Amino acid sequence: MRVGIIGGGFGLSVQAPLINTHPKMQVTAVSTMMRHQLPEALLHWDDSPAHYINWTEMLDQENIELVFVSSMPVYHYEMVKYAIKKGIHVVCEKPFTMNCRESEELMQLAQKHQVKVIVDFEWRYLPVRQKVKNLIADGGIGELLHFEYHISSPQYQRLRSSRRGWMGEKRKFGGMLGALGTHMIDCLRWLGHDEMELVQGMVHTHVPEGAGERRDADDAFFIHGKMKSGFTFSIQLLSGINHGFGSELKIFGSSGTVTLTDDERLCFGKANEQLTGIEVEKPEVPLHLTNEAGAYYPAFYPFLDKVYEYIVYDRMDSDLPTVLDGHENQRAIDKILEVIT
Repeated sequence: MRVGIIGGGFGLSVQAPLINTHPKMQVTAVSTMMRHQLPEALLHWDDSPAHYINWTEMLDQENIELVFVSSMPVYHYEMVKYAIKKGIHVVCEKPFTMNCRESEELMQLAQKHQVKVIVDFEWRYLPVRQKVKNLIADGGIGELLHFEYHISSPQYQRLRSSRRGWMGEKRKFGGMLGALGTHMIDCLRWLGHDEMELVQGMVHTHVPEGAGERRDADDAFFIHGKMKSGFTFSIQLLSGINHGFGSELKIFGSSGTVTLTDDERLCFGKANEQLTGIEVEKPEVPLHLTNEAGAYYPAFYPFLDKVYEYIVYDRMDSDLPTVLDGHENQRAIDKILEVIT
């Protein structure tokens, strides 16, 4: 499968080398927009991809079957729309669009043109998260009562000393709600098989200035509410702090509890029993990958496999996040921002 990538950051440093680990996929063209040089690693590939500054030229001139849209969120809508009209299947980064009006239009366009659009919520396929899903699906914790997902990451000094660029700009959907909150909301929707009914919360910028730039995008958010089926949720993230305590996912049910710490330590306990650890086998990461790309491999490779099967054989995996998931995620984000503003 011939694959193109739009975006010179995450798209080239992480997605490109991981896509090329798949035996039936090859990155044949990239568009880096503002960046005029390919990473050194890509230049040493046996078949170095064609390089474009203009992404429309790449989609017009290259025989691409699938494009990864990994640019700034403010451009997602026009890029995905253009690809759909060209009949090119799409994997789009999150946040999917800037608002749910855009996401709804893309959903309808994809259906009209019979183009498959997938959203890059690849963490669904991390083996330990698949185990969490199975524990819930098998009735291990009973009826869901409460979902809690909290992250604290010590980024204060980095935020003070390093420029954030568009990630610090609210109007470009910078900030942590778009970067990580979208993944956390997807995790809630996916594991809970439900949509938000009531939501309250706030976003905040603890470090509004650093490295000579002013920022108005959030570096923290606090969201809680209730899902349509009745269970409650709490999602929060802190990054403008000096000490962090990692990622903690806790799912409380009528018959038991599941906890997942730092996507590593999984514990499960039935009612009136102690929580006990569960070992989940980890896949071997190819040695040639960088540490950054290697960290994504356990989730991204099985995600790629399901993307390939969906596009080539029309086999739809129940966990694969489609354009509908992108739209529902955007609706949830819009609901949160509506409450906050």
